[in-house]
Amino acid sequence: MIFLFGLAALTSAFLIFWVEPLFAKLVLPLLGGSPAVWNTCLMFFQALLLLGYLYAHASSRYLPPRRQIILHAALVALCFIQLPLALPEGWVPPGTGNVIPSLISVLTVSLGAPFFVLTATAPLLQKWLASARDPVRNPYVLYAASNAGSFLGLLAFPLLLEPRLRLSDQTRFWTWAYVLAFALIVACGAAIWRRLPDGRARAEPEVEPDVPKPVWRQRLLWVVLAFVPSSLLLGVTTYLSADIAATPLLWVIPLALYLLTFVIVFSNSGRILTATAASAHAILVTALALIFFWQVSIGFQRGYALHLGVFAFTTLVLHGRLAASRPHPVHLTEFYLWMAFGGALGGAFTALVVPLVFDSTRDYLMMVVVACFLRPTFRLARPRHRLEVRNIAIVILPAMFLLLASRYDLETHTLLGVSSLWLICFVAGVIVVSLMTNALRFGLAIAAIAVSGHFLQTTRAVIYADRSFFGVYRVANASGPARMLYHGTTIHGAQFTERARRLTPITYYHPAGPVGDVFRELAPSLEGTEIGIVGLGTGSILCYSRPGERWTFYEIDPKIEEIARDQRFFTYLSDCEVDPAIVFGDARLTLAREPAGKYSLIVVDAFSSDAIPVHLLTREAIQTYFRALHESGVLMIHISNRRLDLEPVVADLALDAGLEARVRNHAVSEARQDTEYDYESDWVIMARRLEDFGPLAADTAWVELEPSFRKRPWTDDYSNILSVIRR
Repeated sequence: MIFLFGLAALTSAFLIFWVEPLFAKLVLPLLGGSPAVWNTCLMFFQALLLLGYLYAHASSRYLPPRRQIILHAALVALCFIQLPLALPEGWVPPGTGNVIPSLISVLTVSLGAPFFVLTATAPLLQKWLASARDPVRNPYVLYAASNAGSFLGLLAFPLLLEPRLRLSDQTRFWTWAYVLAFALIVACGAAIWRRLPDGRARAEPEVEPDVPKPVWRQRLLWVVLAFVPSSLLLGVTTYLSADIAATPLLWVIPLALYLLTFVIVFSNSGRILTATAASAHAILVTALALIFFWQVSIGFQRGYALHLGVFAFTTLVLHGRLAASRPHPVHLTEFYLWMAFGGALGGAFTALVVPLVFDSTRDYLMMVVVACFLRPTFRLARPRHRLEVRNIAIVILPAMFLLLASRYDLETHTLLGVSSLWLICFVAGVIVVSLMTNALRFGLAIAAIAVSGHFLQTTRAVIYADRSFFGVYRVANASGPARMLYHGTTIHGAQFTERARRLTPITYYHPAGPVGDVFRELAPSLEGTEIGIVGLGTGSILCYSRPGERWTFYEIDPKIEEIARDQRFFTYLSDCEVDPAIVFGDARLTLAREPAGKYSLIVVDAFSSDAIPVHLLTREAIQTYFRALHESGVLMIHISNRRLDLEPVVADLALDAGLEARVRNHAVSEARQDTEYDYESDWVIMARRLEDFGPLAADTAWVELEPSFRKRPWTDDYSNILSVIRR
């Protein structure tokens, strides 16, 4: 019986967490490849999970068990009408404005019903077991089985299914797996039927006298303990994927860890494991707080591991406390309902509220701090636990150490010795970790470091900050005579503040770099023609324009145009030779609507922070670009990236399309970067024939691209981010 019910719960959960990244990838090319697409999808899935648990709780409360079985089997069968899964024909998101309502509507229409009934399956199966005349002692074990299925579904998509199957094939196989889940649910209903009370009996068995009903304080605790990990899940996913790529592989890793913690804490050994996790959590959070304070880079691999470690152990600790507070199985569905409510609130807070309230990713660190106060050692303040003056001094002492060190550095303009910095950090860290036995003191110490670090950062050169669905933006004064635009952690353009050099394109567009080469050597063929630019940034590339040319920028985020047109920050759009047109929306969709052969040159530079929009580097994307280029037109792609080696990707695409391709890796000295703002950059040019490159075909600085050993191009159905991560 347990095996059958466990298999049904596992299969239903596998389907849920297979379809989550599957459907998110289906809509991703239409929404600009933003990490916020996944956050919105995840918020929607959490909301449906809440509705599914509400249905499970209500049906178990108001219907006898046998009628529950009939109703649920009927609803699961009814959802066959909505299969196989597919986007509504002709659906296109709005080019401007808030895309979240449109995305939620298409999610509802396309997969809402089957997702809803599958989310209710695991709690209902547990309730049926608990309602039998000889009930299972611990039906919560099915929750561990359910989360194991979720974990397997998540890992199967990027590691097994995505590399081998087209998305259309996956939707077909998902339909057959749904049929299997339906058969297992019916089999579970038939197996438990005779063990259930008579159909005329009360739906909810009488509560045993010694089983207390949950009080509101306990319910609130369930909500909070579910809210923080859920919000942290979306926060850390955005924080990490913003600098690599919006891709299911990077989405599912935090979510898989999130589900794995449920498997651990709801198993028999969960409480023992989470006790050890509390110490690891304190050490990792302290290290993260120190790194955030100093704003130092510890390298991609170590940084990624640290952030995932903090997230995993934070979630394990809080979910461990949640599992320890679970009620008697009589109140099982209510427990899941409040837990799902907290998870949905956390997702909605991060996906909807955070972009409106926060102009940076501070929400991520804020949730890390809040989690410190919810550690299982937390005790409510009583007279004997009150924070006396000496305790307050201990709590803020690490932050004071760090602030004094940073002020010394800023005021004297001298760097502290590496050994001195390590010593200060070590002492501060030891003090903080020593407070971990008291959650209130530990949380206050971490909060003091976070607040002082934020104060230190806001005293620096940032003059503007804002956030949209597509990312976090900052405008800051450089140490020299220039102003910079940051998207996430990456510079996305700059301008000299000196009048004499104000219209000199700088950073990745410097005249001495690859962009200068292209506009200088191809000038005769570009004269009087149309030029398309994918990605606006500050608009600095516009300074290569000449009278008679027609320039069009394709930009997905209206917020970027607001910044680029604000003459307090940048003046390229108002001062350069040509007044450009700006078309809003994803470049794949907007370019596809342009007449064939319109452009003589298309420049693709549409990164979000340092993350690549994968759908702009696929076979289908290349076809779209060259449809919009005339026969002798040239495509130029910016592939500079700190994390990913994109040369083999573009080389495979060129080979697949039968195109000529050249790359120039522009290297400059650090001194030149600091004084001339001429940045290192990597650019690729493509054309149908070698002679279309003009003089660049014989330029030894532009070398032929080498395809990867696999020679397998990325498509809308296939991409492999892991294979191009720099070691």
